[in-house]
Amino acid sequence: MQRTNMALITSDAGLIPATVTHHQASVHDQHSGRPRIRGEMSPALVYILQEAQRELGFGLSHNLGGEDLRLGSSEGRTGNRIEIINRVAERLGFTLSPYERDEVLSHLEQETKPFGILQALVDNPQISDIIVSSYSKVSVQQGRRNFSTDLSFPNQEVYEAFVERLLQRAGANYSTRTPISDGMIGAYARIHAVHRSLCESGPYLTIRLNRYAAVEIEDLVRNGMAPRAVFDYLRAIVHTGQTLLLVGEVGTGKTTLSRALAGSIPIDESILVIEDTPEIRLQHPHVRYVRTRIENSDGAGRVTPQECIRGGMRMAMNRIIFGEIRDAEAAEAFVDVCASGHPGISTIHARSAGEATTRLELFLGRAQKGVGRAVLSEQIVTAVQVIVFVDYCRQTGQRRIYEVKEIGPVADGVIRQRDIFRYQVVDGAPTWRVLNKVSAHRDLIEGLSVPVSLSALPGTLELSEEVGFREAAQSRNR
Repeated sequence: MQRTNMALITSDAGLIPATVTHHQASVHDQHSGRPRIRGEMSPALVYILQEAQRELGFGLSHNLGGEDLRLGSSEGRTGNRIEIINRVAERLGFTLSPYERDEVLSHLEQETKPFGILQALVDNPQISDIIVSSYSKVSVQQGRRNFSTDLSFPNQEVYEAFVERLLQRAGANYSTRTPISDGMIGAYARIHAVHRSLCESGPYLTIRLNRYAAVEIEDLVRNGMAPRAVFDYLRAIVHTGQTLLLVGEVGTGKTTLSRALAGSIPIDESILVIEDTPEIRLQHPHVRYVRTRIENSDGAGRVTPQECIRGGMRMAMNRIIFGEIRDAEAAEAFVDVCASGHPGISTIHARSAGEATTRLELFLGRAQKGVGRAVLSEQIVTAVQVIVFVDYCRQTGQRRIYEVKEIGPVADGVIRQRDIFRYQVVDGAPTWRVLNKVSAHRDLIEGLSVPVSLSALPGTLELSEEVGFREAAQSRNR
């Protein structure tokens, strides 16, 4: 009796499946006579829904994913819910049409799912982000492009309760005193919420979905992020103890790439992962996780990146993975620990590999007022050896490694950069040019038990035939 089916949201980028309820066409509220927002339930039906929820034992304050197991099998639960809906409506003096009864039933059954009416979007592997701007406006992001859906919560009260329950599952909360909150549900869903006191139609809710429970370099090779030779070089760089800075805009795959490359760290080394929101989980025998923390509503309890790193220096760690360099404080802390002999991996938002060094200089300049640019540049090249820029290719619809650069030394006050790989589309085919076949780390990477030699590579690299064929097929289907 569930009133949902799979519909398609169309755009110039393709088709995205999304759950859309049959009853979400615009209708008039039978009780007030006013036009109803698409998907909005009438006040009478909302009241019946809430009363039925209470009788079933999972009211608005109940945790997401709650289920009244006393009702037996799935078919039995559906039948009992219909009986309860009819009984509640009769007690309140309403006679429900089959359409109205199914409308209430649909919302009841969605409530039992971990992500409620958003569950089908969470389950859709094409969707990277779910964006809710109000109870009647739900959109999704696929490949950095946004698409509207026909999903809607019954009303504002139900939506606000949903957000609060979601934050509770993520171990977070928000209020007028702390209106912005982040948290993780498992290792696959990052929850970001903005309290309605800061926005016009809120609360705002954004769910970032991590599609890899565990990720390895082979997964990224199969998905066409770059050819195997590019990853062989990056694996060798990490293994030999160089620091990587992963650069890109939001949603381009920086965190996924950092998790995969961290698998190249020797198993006898100790890793410390520092993040504000726990997204990076590694399959490594010697890894520990520390979280930064903002101050509480009383202005106390803040734990800064410097404090986490300072503590890490006393934790006998060999490597550091720093979730994201967001500000001057984080930049100074990461550069300082890597320059002191603890190689690591971190991410930063920028639109190119070259812009990343500029942003680092800007951050360090804010943290170290009065220090000359040449000194800041020297700090960067001492700490960071390789920069990797990742982006979303609109021509092919795939996330790609666009640039790989080695940096350093500083000459005439300028950071020297050595281009190793660069991505481009040639005649519709993804291609990586090998721009420099001599690495500053040549002795190290060629001395590995499985040596990596840039000089042995051809001038251009392409994806394997299997990956290229699959991408071509996907492109024809878009």
